[in-house]
Amino acid sequence: MPPPTPELHRYYWQGIHLDQQRKTGYLWAFSQEEALRQLQPNLTAIHIIRPDPPNPFSRWRNRVREKDMTDLIRQLAIMLNAGLPIVQALLLIATQFSRFGAKLIVLQAHNALMNGASVTDALQQSSSAFRGLYGDMLLAGEMTGKIAETLAQIADYREKNAQLQAKMIKAATYPSIVMVSTLLLTTLMLAKVIPEFAQMFNHMHAELPWFTRRILAISDLVRFWGKWALVFVLGVICLLKIFWHRMTTLQMMTERLLFKLPLLGILRTKAIMIRCCRTLATCYDCGIPLLDSLKSAQNIAGSRRYQSALETVLVQVSAGSSLYLAMQTSHHFPEFVTQMVFIGEESGTLGQVLNKVAQQYEQDIDQCIEQLGEMIEPLLILVLGGLIGGLVIAMYLPVFNLMQVMG
Repeated sequence: MPPPTPELHRYYWQGIHLDQQRKTGYLWAFSQEEALRQLQPNLTAIHIIRPDPPNPFSRWRNRVREKDMTDLIRQLAIMLNAGLPIVQALLLIATQFSRFGAKLIVLQAHNALMNGASVTDALQQSSSAFRGLYGDMLLAGEMTGKIAETLAQIADYREKNAQLQAKMIKAATYPSIVMVSTLLLTTLMLAKVIPEFAQMFNHMHAELPWFTRRILAISDLVRFWGKWALVFVLGVICLLKIFWHRMTTLQMMTERLLFKLPLLGILRTKAIMIRCCRTLATCYDCGIPLLDSLKSAQNIAGSRRYQSALETVLVQVSAGSSLYLAMQTSHHFPEFVTQMVFIGEESGTLGQVLNKVAQQYEQDIDQCIEQLGEMIEPLLILVLGGLIGGLVIAMYLPVFNLMQVMG
């Protein structure tokens, strides 16, 4: 169990720089002595004042981002590869972050190392991000004397996962924005614009077309029941968010539906294959046992369907089966993946082969996203034009009919 997190304070300091100029500023440290150690290389006549600890808003604003963690790991790997001692490297890295969330992690790791902890234990004590898969990789790297190479592999792994996530978000952003905008615009017209036409039609005392009557009826429903419908939908969303992890059957049904969607199902499958293959490849290259690597891949799969499939693979491999046969008999992995795993096992280059599979699927995802945009864009335009155009036509049909009668 990691020790309790020490309190980090923001110190205001004054001092004389080596060029004899007066300098002031702020820094984050656990104590005045530590703040003094950070300033001493370049300053003399230092005066330090400790203000109050950070408030909750400041903690939230300075929280650790995923990119901060990746940058931290990358910088540490570069410095260790350059031959810099890890204690000195951590102090240098601490000066690179303006937000104290990342600085806190670095300083905690530094303090743990100064108290005699190993590199793996120090990093794990500083942040939960270094536990699980990354913890296994760090332990293997430290035992083999390749901690710098392992940190570089972790940084590469995180960067590629971030790129994959950005691609998936990009695929969903455009259609989501268009659909939400369409829904809001349609609701606004039904709730605010169409009632004005309804009052005008009442003064005309004329029989309205069937289409116009249906739109006016929908407008009445939106005006009188729209608020309650919104509350109901938000309530259902909140309940699903709270109890979603318990609704195993609903999760499986939702996943089956997502996998059957045209193009989107293929996109999701390939994204899962990228995560699984890259995780297995990274673990293999770090020297982590295959069973532990499969457990890590199972944890990051992001799909109950493939978590179950990897559990089956794990059981068969632990019973003595090859990875290729275990994947093939699960009937969930694409033929391309299983064949490449077979080649990797036979040639002893499983890590390289799995990385190639991930790279191939990344290229496929880029093409899928491009095709998805080409397919969805005209469809969204038709939906948007159909809804808004239909409402406009419904409102002007009585006017056209009246003009024909008057003519």
